[in-house]
Amino acid sequence: MSIETQKGEDGLLVITLNEPDRRNPIGHAARLALAEALSEAATDDAVRAVVLTGAGGHFSAGGDIRDQGQRSLGAHRERFAVIGDVVTRMARFPKPLVAAVEGWAAGGGFALALACPLVVASRDAKFVASFTKIALMPDLGLLSTLPARIGAAKARRLILSNRVVAAPEAETLGIVDELADPGEALRVASALALQEAQGPAMARQAILDWFARDLAAALEYEQAMQPILLNSADAAEGRAAFAEKRPPQFRGC
Repeated sequence: MSIETQKGEDGLLVITLNEPDRRNPIGHAARLALAEALSEAATDDAVRAVVLTGAGGHFSAGGDIRDQGQRSLGAHRERFAVIGDVVTRMARFPKPLVAAVEGWAAGGGFALALACPLVVASRDAKFVASFTKIALMPDLGLLSTLPARIGAAKARRLILSNRVVAAPEAETLGIVDELADPGEALRVASALALQEAQGPAMARQAILDWFARDLAAALEYEQAMQPILLNSADAAEGRAAFAEKRPPQFRGC
């Protein structure tokens, strides 16, 4: 399975992106499974807090490029409705939700981590936007969540430059909330999630809703624009260049 869940006696639910041989891509099936896992966790009284992590030493390499071929705009937009549901659930989740990042969080993996209200990363973790490498704009809410953490100018620069940000710098910028030793991100994130679960749930929900107030606009924009970009000649060239391990030749169409 691309998603696995494990519930502990302490009320902590760990959701693991589990396709380690491909660095845990976030394709449509994985997004559907994640939405289902979050829905069940939100209504399960035995779950006090949730940690999202990846298997095999990486969080996620991002969107599943094998799942990004041309489709009708309607089909693409239905898929982006699922993305909007997942990201909204995460940003406004009624229980503590913490990302535990080891290794790479790239593209959609970067965005997925930032959809969590708290992010813990190992000191050797790395973050990169990477969307424009395949002629796409950011999705999974990154146009909202990244500038909310680091400011619009720095977010724009990281998105357009695709510069890799190592975890210590990510903490300084505000991308990461806490650092952990390599291999310890899940343990630190779990402790942080359970600690936050001791707080007042209603007040916490009101605070999260306020900070997520601009997210809907970004998700609506993604749903309108990203399907057009996915069907573009430049995106097809980006996918081909990625598969062939060569620089892309974009033509602006």
